[in-house]
Amino acid sequence: MSANQIEEIRKAFCEKIHVDSVSDDKALKDLGLDSLDVVGLCLDLEDRYGFQFTADELSSLKTVGDLFHAIEQKLNAK
Repeated sequence: MSANQIEEIRKAFCEKIHVDSVSDDKALKDLGLDSLDVVGLCLDLEDRYGFQFTADELSSLKTVGDLFHAIEQKLNAK
């Protein structure tokens, strides 16, 4: 996994939610994202990067930091 991939994903995430940047401790729901939005985002990442999230992993994503930590773990495992 490269830092460039994480930065690319973070940038795309910010563009998707129409912000310039976002703190890792920010709750996803406070950004206007519901569980279906998060699942959709994760499905896009799965397709693009070739990894899979389990249902338990998806349900545990509460903050931006949770999301990016999970993404980083998936990328590192490849």
